[in-house]
Amino acid sequence: MTHLAKLVADPKLFAARLRVGAVEPAQLRRSVSGIVERGEKSAREVEEIGVVQQRIADWSVHDASLRLSRRDLRLGCQAVLHPPLPPAGDEAVLDGLLREVERNERRAAFFAVIDAYLDGFDDANETIMTLACKLEAMVSRWPWREKDDWPAKISQFSLLDPVKAPDVLANRILAGEKGALKVLQDAGLETAGRRFGGLVEAAFRSACHLVTRMKGQDAVTGQNVLIEWARDEGGRFGYQRAWPDFVEASLTPWELEEPSEAHKSVLLKMFERFGGGDPRTAPQRWRSVMDRSPGAYAVLMRWLTRASVLQFLDIVDRLMPDHASKLMWSYRRAFWMSYLLSDGSSPGIDAAWVAFGDDGAQLARKIARETGDKSFTAFGKQTDKSAQHAALILQIGDLTIVDWSHSAKYQVWKRGDKGVPALFKHKYNYKELYSAPIQESHVAPKTFSWQKNLAKTIEQRNFYSAKPSWRPRSV
Repeated sequence: MTHLAKLVADPKLFAARLRVGAVEPAQLRRSVSGIVERGEKSAREVEEIGVVQQRIADWSVHDASLRLSRRDLRLGCQAVLHPPLPPAGDEAVLDGLLREVERNERRAAFFAVIDAYLDGFDDANETIMTLACKLEAMVSRWPWREKDDWPAKISQFSLLDPVKAPDVLANRILAGEKGALKVLQDAGLETAGRRFGGLVEAAFRSACHLVTRMKGQDAVTGQNVLIEWARDEGGRFGYQRAWPDFVEASLTPWELEEPSEAHKSVLLKMFERFGGGDPRTAPQRWRSVMDRSPGAYAVLMRWLTRASVLQFLDIVDRLMPDHASKLMWSYRRAFWMSYLLSDGSSPGIDAAWVAFGDDGAQLARKIARETGDKSFTAFGKQTDKSAQHAALILQIGDLTIVDWSHSAKYQVWKRGDKGVPALFKHKYNYKELYSAPIQESHVAPKTFSWQKNLAKTIEQRNFYSAKPSWRPRSV
């Protein structure tokens, strides 16, 4: 998983739910865009929303006995939560507006208020809670037509109960075999505006919290449901403010166990498609996840570390020029695989990155094209060694280790040493990766000499008095 696309185009979407003074429901934005496209007259109406809202506020105080014009009633209901003067922000103004809707039985205006509630939903917003309570009372009194299905949907899914509704929807979607879209259709929430509005986003977040606590096959099933649910019409991630919840649900179940390689691949490709950005090269896009759920972030880094080490080993295997080189390399491969597969009882690799020469970089890109595995495109470049040389840059505890392919010496820096190379850079020069205080050649007079010395350094104890995690073995 690399070169993950951008998570969001607008960083404001990561902000906390906006207060009523700043609420701008997505459905209203879409409606506004449509109105503008329909002509100058409608565009002028949009520009006058603030004027209309002020007129409604004045009317509720001074002229409530008179009727609002159809135009003012329509725009006022559409913009009931919209700045600059949302009618829902003043309970007296809201009461007057809803009385007018009910007195004149304006169906379009009534449904516009329901849409505004569904889209601007926020169970932590007192204004939304008040609006839901008033709408529930109106629903019980409204002169519904025989074919109207809203009363049944509102009752079945508790749509006007801000506390229950998200959990009801989340449990129905996760427990059923219908799929998210069919459940949302049953609830009257399948249109673009409602499907990605505030209530369904809250339900999605609730579902994420449920999946976070799942294990094994239940987690696999739940995560697949979330992935399908989250896709918008263009295949992108549709609930941008719920990104941290979604990442946590995708990774936390795997803190103590590993999913199948097939499901892991699904998750990594999903992060690519949904635009998380590579956390190693674009950490700012993952800051909310790192701060909120370090365990989930650690799972992702574990997977990426494994991918980088295996990528390095596979590419170098192909670049070895002769049998003697391949034999020497086989022992190095066994050494690092032992640390990569550490069970936690001994040191393991905390993070890894690769710096290829031109040949390795070209081969990695070729493999990525042929296999569709974009993980092969995640690497840095080393510019001064030969085109075939490659460097594996590792972090193990307080150590930074660079192990070179071919006959170059391995390098070890301790925390605080001068010139410790940073991981996850796009380009490295030779001096950065070949100037450590501790160096040793892989071609040693005594069999396994370099492995013993490096294992002892890594484990910071005498090799002969304690068994290291790496053991010499045939490959």
